[in-house]
Amino acid sequence: MTLQNKPFFLKGSPSHACLFLHGLGGGVYEMQTLGERLHQQGLTVQGILYPGHDRPGNMPRSRWQDWYAYSVETYKTLAQTYEQVSLIGFSTGCPLGLNLAAEYPVHKLVMLAPYFRLRSRWYYGLPLEAYVQTLGRLIPDVPRRGLPIFDPIMQRQAVDTAFFQTFNMASVRSAMELIEQVKPKLPTIQNPTLIIQSRLDRVVDPAGASYLYDRLGTSEKRLLWLEKSDHIITLDRERETVYQAVGEFMA
Repeated sequence: MTLQNKPFFLKGSPSHACLFLHGLGGGVYEMQTLGERLHQQGLTVQGILYPGHDRPGNMPRSRWQDWYAYSVETYKTLAQTYEQVSLIGFSTGCPLGLNLAAEYPVHKLVMLAPYFRLRSRWYYGLPLEAYVQTLGRLIPDVPRRGLPIFDPIMQRQAVDTAFFQTFNMASVRSAMELIEQVKPKLPTIQNPTLIIQSRLDRVVDPAGASYLYDRLGTSEKRLLWLEKSDHIITLDRERETVYQAVGEFMA
């Protein structure tokens, strides 16, 4: 298996397609292996790169409105052909997918390591978001310290594949704005939903998964906890557990 940070579209089922939404500063490589597994199961799968995430170099400034507009455009194209379109979001792809599900007919939702709050806290115990909103306005970019994957083989592959070694602070603030837009809409979302979160996630606060589970309007929801993975659970030690759980949910 070789990871590639390239959009993919693999035809399978003529009636059910899955749209994959990657994380902030990441890329479609985060979703590739899960997409391949679901395609083997018979589903049509499509993974995209958001505007501002589609070329190598330092991460450029981009906005959630741009990522969302492109996600909606892709969803609408799929919906013209496929009776059922499901969304699979990872990290920041989760609030993007939730916003889309609140506005358009979606079959099922899979939320992987959903981003609602960053895990890290800095000086005086303040959340990292507070520094993004203050000092982050003076520093346009910060270096990325590796990729949050415990599995050393997959970690090396992902590092070789990823486009960015920096985070753009304006883009991070935009993602935070998206989250605030989505929170009031959660009780209106009635789609069957699977949430998967690792307790050892070093990027997002794992409590965000419980927050999402508790506030979703649907009664058809499940929260699956992982115990050995970091943030990019689609590529980490328990990836087979992720593939199996998502495959069974989509079946």
